[in-house]
Amino acid sequence: MKKIRMTIYLDPAVYDDLRAYAGSRRQPLSIMAEAAVAAFVNPEQRELAIVRKLGAIERQLDRMKRDANISIEAFMVYVWLWLGANPPLPEQAAIAARASATERYDQFMETLGQRLAAGDCSKASFDIRA
Repeated sequence: MKKIRMTIYLDPAVYDDLRAYAGSRRQPLSIMAEAAVAAFVNPEQRELAIVRKLGAIERQLDRMKRDANISIEAFMVYVWLWLGANPPLPEQAAIAARASATERYDQFMETLGQRLAAGDCSKASFDIRA
C-alpha cells in the first residue's frame, strides 16, 4: 500500500523530542511520527503498547526474582560449607569469639547504615578498604 505524503508543523521542542526518541530507537523520523499518530487516533494501538511495556516489565521482574533466588541459594551454600569447615570452639574461646563477633557486627551495621544513608548501595562495591 502506497503511503500518503503529509506536511505538518511541529513546535521545535516537540520536534527535538521526536528526533531524540527516533534516534534512541534507531528509526527514521517518519516511522516514529506515523506510530505516534496511529497511537493517538487508535486506542487499540495504545493498549498494545501498554501491554508490550508491561510484558517487558514482567520479564525484568522475573529476571530479578531469579537473580535474587540464585543469590540466596549461593549464600545458603556458603553458610553450610562455612559451618562444616569450622568446628565449634571450646567454651573459653567461644566467649572471646562472641565478644569479637559482637564488636565486628556493630561495626558492620554502622558501616551499612552510613552507606545506606549516603545512597552508595545502588552500585556494587566490594572494596574492603572502603
